Amino acid sequence: MDLVEAKRPVGNRHPWELARAAFFDRLILNCVSRKRPIRVLDVGCGDAWFGKQLLAKLPPGSELVGWDVALDDELLGIFSQDLPSGMSLTNRQPEGIFDLLLLMDVIEHVADDRALLVDVKSRYLKQGGQILITVPAWMRLFSAHDLALRHYRRYTPKTGLALINATDLAVLRKGGLFHALAIVRALQVLRSGQVEPLADPGLYSSESERIGLGTWNAPTVVTKLVSLVLELEGLVSQGASVLGLELPGLSWWALCTKR
Repeated sequence: MDLVEAKRPVGNRHPWELARAAFFDRLILNCVSRKRPIRVLDVGCGDAWFGKQLLAKLPPGSELVGWDVALDDELLGIFSQDLPSGMSLTNRQPEGIFDLLLLMDVIEHVADDRALLVDVKSRYLKQGGQILITVPAWMRLFSAHDLALRHYRRYTPKTGLALINATDLAVLRKGGLFHALAIVRALQVLRSGQVEPLADPGLYSSESERIGLGTWNAPTVVTKLVSLVLELEGLVSQGASVLGLELPGLSWWALCTKR
C-alpha cells in the first residue's frame, strides 16, 4: 500500500489489494526459478505488505529487500516490526544485484519515469533478470484521487510499452487488470469531472480528501461478492495475457527482462 494511504499497519485488507497480490504472485511464481533461492528488490515498497506475501511463496532461502525513500525513520520502525526471515526494509540505496525487481505503482510518482527505470535496471538487475512494472491506466481516468496520491500521470498500453522499449527492456508478458473497476472509475470521473495533472504533484495539499483503501469493513456478503468478482477477473486477465490479448483495465502491467 502506498505510504500516502498507510501511515500505520492496516487491518483487514481491501479485496482489491488481495486480488492484486494473488494475480501478481501467480505471475511471478510462474516465471521465476522454483528450485533455488532468489533475491528480490521491491522498489517503492510502501508498507511492504505485498513483499511479505510474496516472500512466503518463494523458494526457501530467498531474500526480499523493500526500498522506499518515503519511509522516514518512524515509518521504517513501524513497518519493520515482525518482518519474516529473509526480508528487510530500507530508505537508503540497497546494495548488490537482484534476480527480480518490483516497481508496482511506482513510476507514476516520479517526474522522469524513464530515468528511474534506466537507473534501477542498470544498477540492480542482473543480466537476464526480470522486472515487473505496474501502473494506473488511462489518462482519461485521471481524477482528484490521482492528485491526492501525488501521481504525475496514468498510462495507456501504448505509452507504457513505448517507455519500456526506450529503456531497452524486453517484454515477456503484459496486460490490463481490474476491468470492472475501470468502468466504476470512469463513472466516478463522469460524475465528478476529469482533472489535469499538476506540474508538481507535491503541491497538492487537500488533506481532507479520503484517498486510501484503509481497513476494509464492509459486510461479509459484500466482501465475498467483491472478492469473487475480482478473483474471476484476475483469472480472465491471466488467460488473456497468455493469449497475447490486452483487455482494458484500471491497471496496466508488464513483466520484462534485461536484454
